[in-house]
Amino acid sequence: MKIQKTYGIYLFSFSLFWALWLQLTAGPTKQVHHLEVETWFLSPKETIVLPDFKIIDTRSVSSRFTDQVANAHILGWEDLSQKESPFRGKLQSIESIHKKLFSLGFNQNDTILVLGDGTKGWGEEGRIVWSLREVGFSKTFWFNGKISSFKEILETRKRIQGSDQTKSINLFTTKPKTPVTTNITKEEITKHLPLGTYQILDTREPREYLGSTPYGESRGGHIPGAKLYYYQNLFDDKGHIKSKDEVVKTLTSLGITKSKPIIAYCTGGVRSAFVVGILRSYGFNAYNYSGSMWEWSFNKDLPLEK
Repeated sequence: MKIQKTYGIYLFSFSLFWALWLQLTAGPTKQVHHLEVETWFLSPKETIVLPDFKIIDTRSVSSRFTDQVANAHILGWEDLSQKESPFRGKLQSIESIHKKLFSLGFNQNDTILVLGDGTKGWGEEGRIVWSLREVGFSKTFWFNGKISSFKEILETRKRIQGSDQTKSINLFTTKPKTPVTTNITKEEITKHLPLGTYQILDTREPREYLGSTPYGESRGGHIPGAKLYYYQNLFDDKGHIKSKDEVVKTLTSLGITKSKPIIAYCTGGVRSAFVVGILRSYGFNAYNYSGSMWEWSFNKDLPLEK
């Protein structure tokens, strides 16, 4: 009851703020639920009542130039990935990534919000969240909303900074656990491919699935048995992530269920990391093949279908 009372007082202080957002005033204001660490992306309503957080901006140069976000750290997925072909999709060592993040002022207890280009991007926000979680930064999320909404949140939080209510709320129902990898290797895939252990999703464009190689793959096609699930289909008409029911319905139509683990891949593990973040948020046991087609197609003894 005490927590509910604190929420009520705190959310009341934002009533004027909600009026600024037409997209958030279609129905009655609801209490923000507690967050599970397994949640990978946050809505504006969830973001506004977070404890203090740090920001990573992984948007394009043009987006950052035209719509700047104060105090954001600029970080691209390539900054944490290997440089040499055909392993560009794979992460650098944990030590190297930690060194990079620590130099930027991050520590593993931080809550981190990642900004991306949404429907105009390639899932970079999901890739950064995936990368940081892989190396132990469990409370990393991407922002599921327009950048204008995010900036409104920052302004509102700035106006109420120091409020007693902001210091008394802990939204997390679980503490960060020892990180469990959601990365999967080609060795694991090839071992289990004949056994049908995993359900496989190809998150690329349809033309890539059918054999086109526009992004530097050595060979064209898709991993045998993979179902096409283009990552952009996870957005609704407003550019927000589709609901759990919508996603489950689409996956069911593809024959994908929660009964077996899922592997997602793309060209270099970026778009697929975005998909994995959504699937894991919705209760699927999903893994990202970070090597993806850059690595798989390079190995001529690995099978491909067209």
